Amino acid sequence: MEYLWLTVALVILVLLLKKPFEQHVLTALDARAERIRRELDEAQRLHEEAKALLAKYQRQLHEAEGLAGEILERVDAESRRLEAKMREEVRSLTERRTQQALERIAQEEARAVQEVRARAAELAVRATRELLTERLQGPLVQDLMRKAVAEVQRRLGGAG
Repeated sequence: MEYLWLTVALVILVLLLKKPFEQHVLTALDARAERIRRELDEAQRLHEEAKALLAKYQRQLHEAEGLAGEILERVDAESRRLEAKMREEVRSLTERRTQQALERIAQEEARAVQEVRARAAELAVRATRELLTERLQGPLVQDLMRKAVAEVQRRLGGAG
């Protein structure tokens, strides 16, 4: 009965914390996406400005063509740098999220295994007690039953 109340309390706690946690995470992700979108828009705007300057310089003197080429190279390098940086951020975020998910799965798996072991030990002890009580009686049986229960508990305790 104690486990039932603990489980109910845990479920209620999870349900109460789920919405604020999701809102916090979603707000943070939306803000980050918006910032990245603004940076991309800014990079695109800078790229378009560089193209316009290049067209203007190509119409000017031959000496200005060299300067326009340098500007274009800088913009392309910056664009590649920003793209590489953003790809790395996305890759890193994905790796972190994957690792967190794997860790949570491992924790839940370990917890489930521990619960199954505890339940199995409890059922084995109860079944042994009932079987021995049904079929055997007397002081010798009581001693045998205590020894069997202790042995089952020792073995299940050592396996965990």
